[in-house]
Amino acid sequence: MDKTVFISLPIEELQTVIIDCINVCLKTNKERKSNQPETDNPITIQGVSELTGLTIPTLYGYCQRNEIPYSKKGNRLYFFKTEIIDWIKAGKSKTLKELQLDAEAYLSNKKKGLNYEK
Repeated sequence: MDKTVFISLPIEELQTVIIDCINVCLKTNKERKSNQPETDNPITIQGVSELTGLTIPTLYGYCQRNEIPYSKKGNRLYFFKTEIIDWIKAGKSKTLKELQLDAEAYLSNKKKGLNYEK
């Protein structure tokens, strides 16, 4: 059982204590929310079009050829933002510097007699 204690405080100190308590609660709540992963809600083909800048007919073509990750429920197509972003990242071309580093690694391993595979 909790004990209730009454103390006498001037109103200004009481206001300060209340404000401090509210700030601590808000900070704790904000930290708790930032630690939780964002739920990945499905988006429609219009949302994917806005996200990627591709036209809707182009996206339908990608779906038909299974070139883009999608889910289908009934006659509706659904996409997940994280999957679309990963799909875009998978098509990333290497920079000139990355190609040079790969070439140097290949050549140095070839001299040592090692097979270079990624």
